[in-house]
Amino acid sequence: MSNETMSTLLEESLEAGDIAVCVKDAQKRILMQNDRCRQICGDQLGRACEQGCMELYARDRFQQWKDWGMRVYKNSLINGSFNDVTLLCSKERIITFLQPLKDKYEKALAYYREKGLTRRESEVIALTIQGTSNIDICECLSISRATLRTHLNNIYRKFRDLGEMPEFIPANRLSG
Repeated sequence: MSNETMSTLLEESLEAGDIAVCVKDAQKRILMQNDRCRQICGDQLGRACEQGCMELYARDRFQQWKDWGMRVYKNSLINGSFNDVTLLCSKERIITFLQPLKDKYEKALAYYREKGLTRRESEVIALTIQGTSNIDICECLSISRATLRTHLNNIYRKFRDLGEMPEFIPANRLSG
């Protein structure tokens, strides 16, 4: 396969997935952005980037080697929208992939609406699938932690009774 063919396939795949891509040098200066990235972050070509994905990167205290490897930041708020963020890092480059979650959230909410949840359970699920912490859910909905626990247990019970595993709830919530 030629480099040109591979490049075309990559571009088509990224566009079909609505995935934003940005390539930065070691000084975080933007060398390349695709159209989707420009829509999210604005035209930053040639500028040093300290926002969005670079804020996640800078705050990441678990990096053993800052200039090597892959990092994934799920459910991250970048310029007003939630994305799964993947960074590929080397000494020379940082490549960012932003995969928007809006469609996934809408599909998840539609899925849950069909399962007979109450209005309040649906509100809890809407916040849960976006990665909102229990404390923040309680604050947002003006409920106690005990009430939230009751709603979550009712949701899990409904799915167990249906013989289903909720697909869109983060795995760390299902193990609790």
